[in-house]
Amino acid sequence: MKPEIMTTEVLGYPAVGLRSEAAELMMVPQLGGRVISLKNRKSNREWLWHQDRPDWLWANKAGDNFGLSPQAGIDECIPSVASCNFKGRQIPDHGEVWYQAWDLDIKALDQGMLTSTLELQISPLKFSRTIRLMDEHTFLFDYVLENKGFEEEPFIWCIHPLKNIYEGDRLLLPEEVNSLRLDGGIGVLIARGDVWKYPEPFSGTRLDLCQVPGTGNELCVKGFAGPLQHGWAAIENQHTGDRLDLYWDPKLVPYLGLWINRGLGGFHHVALEPCTGIPDSLTIAAEKWKEIKTIQGGEQLGWSLKIVVR
Repeated sequence: MKPEIMTTEVLGYPAVGLRSEAAELMMVPQLGGRVISLKNRKSNREWLWHQDRPDWLWANKAGDNFGLSPQAGIDECIPSVASCNFKGRQIPDHGEVWYQAWDLDIKALDQGMLTSTLELQISPLKFSRTIRLMDEHTFLFDYVLENKGFEEEPFIWCIHPLKNIYEGDRLLLPEEVNSLRLDGGIGVLIARGDVWKYPEPFSGTRLDLCQVPGTGNELCVKGFAGPLQHGWAAIENQHTGDRLDLYWDPKLVPYLGLWINRGLGGFHHVALEPCTGIPDSLTIAAEKWKEIKTIQGGEQLGWSLKIVVR
């Protein structure tokens, strides 16, 4: 379908977006290709979280702490989510692309596609993402990764979509997901690799209701499901009926990360994170857990993610 193309400025940064009668999406190429808004135009629900402050967007540079970035909306993480040293390269926290300005393809924009590309500064990789509207409710994210080097490169790709939490929100995961392999958390004692039952690891604590066990005001947890047979996850509000679905090919993207934050940094948000490798550290994924994708020298790989706003 032919979408309405939006161009504007948000807090001084050029932003571009796509809109149908039912949904709209807005991104800022200059700020790591960050998607800052994903809205249901019928109910007016904004799915993406940002900090509750007037200056909630700003630019970052290489070496900046991700925790001091805007963290607003959707970031892309590649080739690692956690900071690590891999092949003698110091990979930043949340990867190499969130702090870079992306090159927006103006010709593709005229055709209703948000296509952006950038070359990573540390790893020999080139990353491209195209967003288009498939129908009034569905955004398709197409990804292409190219290895510009000569050697095989292990990598983790993970989409990092921080979503608002409203009363009545419930996470919906495939029936095959009955446990999570943990990577970390705050408020409860966790060792990397521990396994929790899903959705109720402890009596009275429901992860699917965005609850986190433990004590204190800064509770959070990160865990993984997979490898999966079904590439699907959703959030549905039991009061309003608002729903957000994610669909992907589990042969290409075998895992789902779940991040729930109930107070860390004073923030409350949840993220369903399809990913190609686990845990968050590329070094641990490649050398210890052996749960990783690789790309050969000179090769290109592609995968897709559908996001449905209903």
